[in-house]
Amino acid sequence: MSRVPPIATQARRGFRRAVSLGASSLATLLVVLGAAPPPQQPAPSGGLVGAVRVTIETIAVDRRGTWSVGTDIADIFSGSTGVLKKSATLISRDGAGTREMVDLTARITPTAAPAGGCSLRLETEARTVVAGAKSGSRPRRPDVTRAAINLQPDEERLVEAFASSATQGRLAFRVKCGSPASPSESDVGFVDFVLNVARGEGDKDPQPMKSNQLRAGFGREASVLFSFNVTLDPDATGDKRYRKEELEVTLTPTLESGGRLQVDVAVRGELATVSAGAPPITHPFDHQDTLILSPGETRGLDLDVHSSGADEGWSRVRYRLGVTGAF
Repeated sequence: MSRVPPIATQARRGFRRAVSLGASSLATLLVVLGAAPPPQQPAPSGGLVGAVRVTIETIAVDRRGTWSVGTDIADIFSGSTGVLKKSATLISRDGAGTREMVDLTARITPTAAPAGGCSLRLETEARTVVAGAKSGSRPRRPDVTRAAINLQPDEERLVEAFASSATQGRLAFRVKCGSPASPSESDVGFVDFVLNVARGEGDKDPQPMKSNQLRAGFGREASVLFSFNVTLDPDATGDKRYRKEELEVTLTPTLESGGRLQVDVAVRGELATVSAGAPPITHPFDHQDTLILSPGETRGLDLDVHSSGADEGWSRVRYRLGVTGAF
């Protein structure tokens, strides 16, 4: 699990704090935790990749009525855990004037749903101090609540976080899942990439061919074109021939959260069997993928292109792309 960043670095991590309603003196901290995937591993396939925008409004109920402690927003990668820390003081509802200071620590784990929205797991720990309690009294054990809910896109749900026996006050979270921030909301200016391409013939392991450096503005594309010519055996008539390979790789950084970066990858190109005595036989391809990168980490993706038959002089070409980002 990654180290919690200090408050001063929150803006760079992609968090946003909404306007607090009448609670400017209350402390709040929202950070994202989560172990980065190991380096040099292929990108995951078949699962949902990306982030969920989680909006949490903390609601208090005490002698003052129902009021908002504040609203916090974070883009959390699916399956990672965000930590929300919130403080509030509850006043007893019986008129005795008892005050209870409550520190909440909530762990929030969203999982993106295929149709939008998310499944959300919350575990909340509440530590309390009642004003006027004797200093020698034994401190109370933290109150822990757990909840698991399914939310449609932009559906709101109220989840109880703490119920006080001392003041009869309550704290709850109003939660909502949505789409992550647009690229223009990030404070990351540029991302520097190293793009490596390796190629393998048939079932052979891909071998390194080229390496390029790219720089992309956040939310903007950076692309590079790779081109290779491979000599093939003569065709059935004895004419010379070769395979022309072109692939264009486009990288677009789209979201930064919790010290990790989401990058959209597009690979387009064509392999063509070129002969002196026959029209070229072409094999176009177009592949889209999404990678999640930590700084300095390399993530890979594989791409296979097949010929139309053995009479072309080749059967299969394997490409392996490695993407490393610095941000």
